[in-house]
Amino acid sequence: MAKAVRSEPRLIGEPDGLQVELCLSNGPPQGLAQGQGRILLAGEPVWHAQGENGEAPIEWTWGDLLEFLGRWWPWLVLEETYPVPVAPLYPGLFLQEAERRWVDMPAEQVEAEEEAAHRFIARHDLAEAFKGIFLPSLIVLRQGRKCHVSAASLRKTLVCSWDRVQRTLEAVGNYLAEALQESDNERARRAVAWWERRETRLEEHELDITTGLSASSRRHLEGGSLPEEMWQLPEIRAVARMTTGVVLEADQRELLARVLQSPRRDTAELDRLSACILSEFREIGPPHEQGYWAAMRLRHALGLSGKDPVDPEAYLEAWGIEVDSVAQEGSPIDAMTAWGERHGPIIVINRAPGARSAHSFGERATLAHEVAHLLLDREGALPAAEVLGGRTPEYPEKRARAFAAEFLLPRETAASFVRDGTDLRAVAIELRDAYGVSSELLAWQISNSSVRSTLSQEELTLLEQWKVGQGELH
Repeated sequence: MAKAVRSEPRLIGEPDGLQVELCLSNGPPQGLAQGQGRILLAGEPVWHAQGENGEAPIEWTWGDLLEFLGRWWPWLVLEETYPVPVAPLYPGLFLQEAERRWVDMPAEQVEAEEEAAHRFIARHDLAEAFKGIFLPSLIVLRQGRKCHVSAASLRKTLVCSWDRVQRTLEAVGNYLAEALQESDNERARRAVAWWERRETRLEEHELDITTGLSASSRRHLEGGSLPEEMWQLPEIRAVARMTTGVVLEADQRELLARVLQSPRRDTAELDRLSACILSEFREIGPPHEQGYWAAMRLRHALGLSGKDPVDPEAYLEAWGIEVDSVAQEGSPIDAMTAWGERHGPIIVINRAPGARSAHSFGERATLAHEVAHLLLDREGALPAAEVLGGRTPEYPEKRARAFAAEFLLPRETAASFVRDGTDLRAVAIELRDAYGVSSELLAWQISNSSVRSTLSQEELTLLEQWKVGQGELH
């Protein structure tokens, strides 16, 4: 039998991102784009076979991938929120976090959430495209202008530009669609049809996906007091998506109304600081390390030493940011920040009794947290809004938590106080009063500093108690 003639190998994508390498056979008209292929992440092979000389391409029908891309395109392009209320740092950890949640839940609820979770994986894991072959998980999830690509075989996640990933996936789809255009195979025709209708279907599903609400839920939420046209605003969509299933309808409506009532504000100084920091910022390493770096870089830009106390609200006011408040009792939301072409930036703090921000220490930490998002995330993971306590991606949240702690009380400042003191409790009280931070925050900063290794077991135990709000300082 004559060997199938192969086309020239085609490598799609950029070397430091997601790449797809294909070498298709010029097969019969009933073909399904049979050929060899590999997927690489930052130059490392994710999918490959073992050949005589090591790693080799996979031989398979790549029309499966075209059908997957076409069918799930609206969700790949628009979906940013997990269907189960968990907050994994990376999408590759989603099922692990969900399974931990399900341990003590009623079987009926577990069954419903399990189905939703596996449907989510089915539309974001490229390995789910292929029938009859096992490939390690490769999950693609958009987060604002960023994208997380989790590769199980490499045990790593690449954080990169969403635009670049979308261009790569689109180029792969176009290449495969062209290869299958003349095929008379029913699966091939179906795959091409899915692909050709992707933009139409994206428009059909756009509001449902980006708001997290069905059409009937959106109409009900408007309730006569909110305009229908608000759903065209990215900041409204983002706030809706991050609060759906988290707060009561009345509270959600109030938060959306606050955004709509907020005029567009000039933030030239904030924009200048953001550009300055982002010009040097690299999204490399753990997010908490990125947060620490950004906080110290902001302190430097503001002319502050590591020992100078800061007042986040005063800086926000100077930068032209509106700080408003609500009193939503029982709500898990600490704050909402929104920005767009027509509204904001606005920060809305929940000052209800019992809320974190009802106390001055909690409010300062919350405002410092929002400063992080305004500086780092408007051009990245959160281009329209952030809801602290809502369904916000964990990656930028973890970075913002570290930023807030370091901005309010740098770790090495805390360490120097401990070294100069003789009693940890007395030092903690001094830090709390001087820097306006909670016992939890200062305990974490001391624990994460260079002084930790010098502490006694008794002192380490005290820190652990303060971290969880026990052993209040008097």
